[in-house]
Amino acid sequence: MSAGEAASPTPIHVQRVIDMRRPFLMAAAMGVLALVVSGLLGHILMGVFGVVGLGLGLLNTRLVQRSVGKVTVTENPSKKALAFSALGRLAIITAIALGIGLFIRPDGIGIFLGLAVFQLIIIASTSASAVKGLRQQ
Repeated sequence: MSAGEAASPTPIHVQRVIDMRRPFLMAAAMGVLALVVSGLLGHILMGVFGVVGLGLGLLNTRLVQRSVGKVTVTENPSKKALAFSALGRLAIITAIALGIGLFIRPDGIGIFLGLAVFQLIIIASTSASAVKGLRQQ
């Protein structure tokens, strides 16, 4: 390849980047724990909304994978398309979380806790995959 030629981007197989089994199992375990603890504390609805937050986080991650997969298969990936996809997705999730959080007090806060816990789960899962990949090199 000469200096003037640009390397064509290689499509990324998103399923291989983040395997969703581990985050799903961790989210399910945390959801069960949230339901048990919130039930024991007399706020079962908070646990239910925590599970909803975990589910929204899982849905968001799956939609991110799908949108990145669609954008990266083209020869010239569009950052604008990816940005608008993220903006719409996050606006919907934020609207749902704020609606539940504001209108169902105090237990509605559980949805924010679920979203936050899911972010920790996905960071831990992604980090573990990255470390495993580095060790194999």
